[in-house]
Amino acid sequence: MIDDLWWRWVDRLDARGWHARAVLRPPAGEDVIAAAGEVVGGLPDELAALYRLADGQIPSREVTGPATNLFPGHEFLSLAGASRAWQGWADIRREYRPEDFDDMITVRGDDPVHRVYTRAPWWPLAEDGGGNHLMVDLDPPPGGTIGQVLVAGPDEDERRVLAPTVAAYLQALLDAELDDPEPGATGEGFAWWDAPHLR
Repeated sequence: MIDDLWWRWVDRLDARGWHARAVLRPPAGEDVIAAAGEVVGGLPDELAALYRLADGQIPSREVTGPATNLFPGHEFLSLAGASRAWQGWADIRREYRPEDFDDMITVRGDDPVHRVYTRAPWWPLAEDGGGNHLMVDLDPPPGGTIGQVLVAGPDEDERRVLAPTVAAYLQALLDAELDDPEPGATGEGFAWWDAPHLR
């Protein structure tokens, strides 16, 4: 299922002129997937399946020629990049006092997500360049789903669930309205697109 959804999504971006395939990294090997997931007790099947298709994307700072982000306003992190981001969050958890951060966090409606700034079982799937991440939640509260996609970061005080699974998130992207690039926007370098309701 992930295979079909992912390639349909990449093809849709390409068909709209966003040059998605240009930034895809090669698939991750099983040893790399296993090693990266050790810190969170292993990656969920859908997430591991996604990395078997592409180990994230080439970062915008390293791209030459037309390219784009693969998630709304966010770049798809490689396993190495996600591991570094996870470690950055772990460093914050070592230093911060919950009362310094958690009190400012809210939860959207009845979304089944922990009302905290950061948790170890949140895996960084994608980043926006400003420290904000799309996270895959590996230990949700009652009512949540292992593998649900949420948002967290210094600019994200509201915790919200974007989709109950990675597959559901890809389907939501396929169902979303998507703008075409501005004329000439993708001609020479990295061009960003967004779908604000999915981030």
